[in-house]
Amino acid sequence: MLVDIIIKCLESNSASVPPDWNESAIIELEQSSITITFRDEKILVSEGGCSGAVAEIQLSERKLCDYIDGSIDFMTVWRELAEPSPSDRTIIRKGSGAKVFLLIDKLCRCYKSDKLFKKLLDEHKSSL
Repeated sequence: MLVDIIIKCLESNSASVPPDWNESAIIELEQSSITITFRDEKILVSEGGCSGAVAEIQLSERKLCDYIDGSIDFMTVWRELAEPSPSDRTIIRKGSGAKVFLLIDKLCRCYKSDKLFKKLLDEHKSSL
């Protein structure tokens, strides 16, 4: 369900990345996985995992929603994803979440500007 909400946001609000970003990251949630692929200057999101991901991130669905709706402040999100303690692998299991932060930033902006996305995310979060 959450992945469908994220895909709708990205479809209605295109997100571009540098052309040399050609890799994938995985967000492991409690019941599912989300694969984020940076390719052809786009961010693609799909349900499920993939092999060869350069980053693996472990989050609860609620925390991901908190990142997106601003319940967790922006600098904390940056520190947790892009600058985690080298000895703390609680969230970042492999690689770096710096590129995933770009997706979170895009979703935060979408949450503030897109009423449908906000409604869908709020409804999903309240059901958790």
